[in-house]
Amino acid sequence: MAIDYGTRRIGVAVSDSGVLASPHSVVPNEGDVIERLARLASELGADTIVVGIPRRQFHDSREQTFRDFAESLRQKTCKEVVLWNEELSTADAADRLRASGRKRREAQRDIDMYAAAVILQSYLDEIRRRQP
Repeated sequence: MAIDYGTRRIGVAVSDSGVLASPHSVVPNEGDVIERLARLASELGADTIVVGIPRRQFHDSREQTFRDFAESLRQKTCKEVVLWNEELSTADAADRLRASGRKRREAQRDIDMYAAAVILQSYLDEIRRRQP
């Protein structure tokens, strides 16, 4: 399971095969979102949760927010939570949605789960690349 964490919406992606990532859902970032995501991870049978984090040359307070979010999720789920570079994931997802002919309003609504799929696919590709 992968998460594209945003201040208003959280995109979720999954992979049943461990090879191909698929967009799953968008969760509003309100209330006890850690509890909702932990429940979703359990329902999906997720072994690992990949959280996209913007990589910057210099650390800033926003990066700490992602780290705190990931740590809260790890504590709640007792699952491995991996921070993964989300650089350009939203831009890549937007390009893919435009190329598929999606209308702008529809694409905006779904962009977060597609960005999560880009993050998860990047993670899965790297895991496969590292295997002998």
